[in-house]
Amino acid sequence: MSEQEREQLERQVNELQRQKMDLEHQIQELDLEKLNKIETLKNDLERQVEWLDKDKIKLTKERDNLLRKIRISNEKKWKNALKIITLLIIIDLVIIPLIIYLMGFPVYWLFVSMGLVTFFGMVVLVNYMSGTAPLNTGEVRKALTVSFVAVYFAMMPLLAFGGVQYIPGQPVTILIQSFTAIMAIIIGFYFGTRSIEKYVKAKKKIKS
Repeated sequence: MSEQEREQLERQVNELQRQKMDLEHQIQELDLEKLNKIETLKNDLERQVEWLDKDKIKLTKERDNLLRKIRISNEKKWKNALKIITLLIIIDLVIIPLIIYLMGFPVYWLFVSMGLVTFFGMVVLVNYMSGTAPLNTGEVRKALTVSFVAVYFAMMPLLAFGGVQYIPGQPVTILIQSFTAIMAIIIGFYFGTRSIEKYVKAKKKIKS
């Protein structure tokens, strides 16, 4: 091999080594860039996870506070409902009979007053417990049913045991039977309409 060929070969070897070093340097730069990107993505993900954890803790606290408020509100609502029921019982069993007795009104005014007071009291109670502003048919239906039941249980013992001569000359048994039939119709109508309402609501949900 001549001297010239040897020099040319050395130059080629040097050139290849230089290219090799350049490639290694480029690979190192690419690896460093990838590592930087990975590190940046990792930091971003850690920050997002931290934010999500903070949001989760915040939402958990808000949920617990809301559940506590609902529980307190329900307890307060039931306490107020018991107060209303107690007031209705006192009015029906103590105040109204006392007023009827002291004023000398006929006994049938006892049942009229009891029915009216119970009806409007139950309207207020049912509307308060439901939390709806306008009255709906369900609330009025409940109030009517409860008021009629209250009058029924107050009137029947007095009529059955001869404490009240409500209609002169009218047999007590006929009056009791008629009143009981009306009672059965109202109770049947109450539960029947509730079943129909539930059926209609379920059908609407299926269609939607």
